[in-house]
Amino acid sequence: MSNQQRIDWKTVFKIGGAYAAYHIGAGFASGQETMQYFGTFGGIYPLVLPLIIFAVVVIYSISNYRVGATEQFEDPNMAFEYYCGATLGKILNIFTNFTIALTSLVMFAGAGATVNQYIGAPIWVGAVLIGVISAFVVCLGLEKVTNVLGGCGVLIIALMALVGIYSFITADVSIMEGQQRILEYVEQGIFLQAQAFGGHNPILTTISFAGLGLGLILTFNVSLGKSCTNMKTCVASSICAAAFYVIGICTVLFTMLLNLDYIAEIGAKVPMLAAVAKVIPFLELPYTIIVLIGVFTTIAGYLWTVGRRCGEDKSLRQRVVVIVLAAIGTTVGSMIPLDRLVNILFPIMGYIGIVIFVLVVITEVKMKASRKPFPEKAGKETD
Repeated sequence: MSNQQRIDWKTVFKIGGAYAAYHIGAGFASGQETMQYFGTFGGIYPLVLPLIIFAVVVIYSISNYRVGATEQFEDPNMAFEYYCGATLGKILNIFTNFTIALTSLVMFAGAGATVNQYIGAPIWVGAVLIGVISAFVVCLGLEKVTNVLGGCGVLIIALMALVGIYSFITADVSIMEGQQRILEYVEQGIFLQAQAFGGHNPILTTISFAGLGLGLILTFNVSLGKSCTNMKTCVASSICAAAFYVIGICTVLFTMLLNLDYIAEIGAKVPMLAAVAKVIPFLELPYTIIVLIGVFTTIAGYLWTVGRRCGEDKSLRQRVVVIVLAAIGTTVGSMIPLDRLVNILFPIMGYIGIVIFVLVVITEVKMKASRKPFPEKAGKETD
């Protein structure tokens, strides 16, 4: 089978890991984002809502990776105009990159909160540490960012799965029993509940959450798609990305629900870290490091995206923007509570992402008959 027909599994896992790593930041790995969007509604919702995310990510990513491979945009931000038209595309491009810059504050705040909870160091210590490392890696260019994020993503998912499986096996209660008091905790303000469209409907909130992720990753996703050699690789990469991401969501979510009363009792700002410390104490330090790696991967992806909006990859202009943004994020993110940032900033981008998703689907239907073929790429013939 030729290179143009076979699935490139190395690319599949690299893209899948990079996609998951891009999203597994402070809000995700710390548990704040996951709890607010999936865990605070109770009942069967924590079991059902992640499946919606899986389906949406697969549909969206297949299109992104195909477009990235076939269109070969000089500037990946051109994807906004491809999907949304010239005028609306430019508006969404500017607004999305602005929102990504704001959302990066969540990641800096998460780094500070994690280090503070584990060793009691001032919040600014973790924020500065992660800001310096992220800015350095991003300045090395997209290829380095993709390779680092892909490897980190697989590592994070593996450790999260280990913690989740161990927690499930050793738990004294089921997930349904563990979450019995969740609505009570929400009423008491111990856990914040995400909202969308002016209400707290779990389905609409999950759609908003999906929109958040899709809007934030469009430029990066299209850039990842450039390495796909055929449609099979695009589809496999999309399924892998969705699977890694949802596995991460479920392992974090279920671990917290199984230890919900303990987390509420101590009032942890990083609930997943508190759950790990209770269930597997010797993994508290490794998981602290994993949370910080997750923060790093997301900040790196965000910084690259915003920097690329302002200049060519590895250009002086891009590097200046990245360093300035990291400095601002380190300063501001050190002073704002993580849970409040998640609750305020994320719904805004969710609405934009929903619009982009709808336009992606419409574009796919309209362009079906006129899609460009995948470019020929050099490579050895393989059976």
